[in-house]
This record gives sequence, C-alpha cells and structure tokens, in this order.
Amino acid sequence: MAFYIAHARRNASLASLVRAAGNRWAIEDDFESAKGEVGLGDYEVRTWTAWHRHMTLCLVAHVFLPNARAMANLAPKEGLPPKALGLPSRRNPMRAFLVRQGLH
Repeated sequence: MAFYIAHARRNASLASLVRAAGNRWAIEDDFESAKGEVGLGDYEVRTWTAWHRHMTLCLVAHVFLPNARAMANLAPKEGLPPKALGLPSRRNPMRAFLVRQGLH
C-alpha cells in the first residue's frame, strides 16, 4: 500500500493532488538522467556556494544537451547559410577576433 502526505490548501481538489503526485515521476526521471549524463550526483564540495554552482551548471547542461542533439540531427536545409540554421560558421573565431581588433 502506498500513500502520500500532501501539504496543500484545504480546498485543493483530489485531481490537483493526484496531478502533483504524478508529476513526481517525470521530475525523478529527469534527475536520474542528469546524474548519468552530466554528473549531477558527482559533487565533492565543502561549501553551499560551490554545491549551488555545481548543481546550476549541471542542470543548465542537462537542458542544453537535448537541444544540441536535436540541432545536430536536423538535416541541413538547402540554400541557407549555417548561421540561419543556428549552426556555427566554419570561420576561425580567433581570426575574426584579431580582425575586429585590427591585429590581422
């Protein structure tokens, strides 16, 4: 037998409580995949600030990776420059920096 203790308003409906309990599994799956993909559980820190920075970086990376995978798997569109597709251009960024600075 399973049960939940819910802290909610007195007038909260049973449907909203069930929905909140059901959302728990999606959140748990996200944390489990973040532990495996970006090292969410691999922290060895001594201060709250370091822990908070590590968690923030891991969660941002966890959001970024699926988007990067989706962009990488898109078929290139004919006639559009890489910039229009959101892809990096093939130019050397260091050379562009030097040209802007007037050093090249």
